[in-house]
Amino acid sequence: MSGELTLECAHLARELAGLRATTGLSLAGLAARTTASKSSWQRYLGGTQIPPPELVTELCALAGEPPARLLALRELAELSRRHPQPRPAPPAPPASEEPSRKTGPATAEEPPAAGTPDTGRPHAPPPAAPASVPRLRRFLRRRKVALAGAGALATAAMVAGALLLGGAKEEPEDIGVWPGCVGERCRGKQAQSQGCGLKGSGMRTVAEREYGRQTVVELRYSPTCRASWVRIRFGATGDRIEITGPDKESQSAEVADKFDAQNYLPTPMLAGGPEGMTACLVRADGGERHCFGQ
Repeated sequence: MSGELTLECAHLARELAGLRATTGLSLAGLAARTTASKSSWQRYLGGTQIPPPELVTELCALAGEPPARLLALRELAELSRRHPQPRPAPPAPPASEEPSRKTGPATAEEPPAAGTPDTGRPHAPPPAAPASVPRLRRFLRRRKVALAGAGALATAAMVAGALLLGGAKEEPEDIGVWPGCVGERCRGKQAQSQGCGLKGSGMRTVAEREYGRQTVVELRYSPTCRASWVRIRFGATGDRIEITGPDKESQSAEVADKFDAQNYLPTPMLAGGPEGMTACLVRADGGERHCFGQ
């Protein structure tokens, strides 16, 4: 596989990482519960390799997510690797507009003058096509097949479009797409995988607190999804974050390893607005509890 990630591969890796965060498992935990090793999971989550569909289904089962959307993203990533966009060929040099004017008698290389019968001179064979032309024609035939397969994935791609167009930025641009869930249907699901963290959802950070030198905990809300969640940035291994609603229902996530500590780690969502929601950080070293609300 090429060392340069395609956009589709990068976003597949990000979605897989989001599902892994949902499971709360470390890489060693994933290896123990699936058919892939820890080193393989490192490559899949890093985007350097595309996991087989069976492994995507296993991860979705652990995260409690339907596999159809992730399998569609995987197929798009596979197509982008098998059929990368070809670079345009350099333009051919322009043909001379005027024939060269020669002095002296015509040579055998010159065509007969207009109105002059051909005296039986053998015609020169037409110029052979460049060697690259057959290869280009074969590529275009394969490209048609690939595009036909991609067309079958159009519906799934539209569902995943918000995530694919979001880029590698923390906050994707407002692209006006429908979220994957609303209200009660968001309970227990990840904001990233449902598109609730997009600017198009009106998502905002309602409140945040800093702890220590770099740990930040945020209470977030999406009006379009009508759901809230908490996330931690630069936590320590063993730290736990929680979100608790007015009815005492809660969701939590724990920083399981270095991978979690170096990335944003969110809790699953709770239905409802931020009013009455409480965000908490429970420190690994001593169990000290820090809570705040809107």
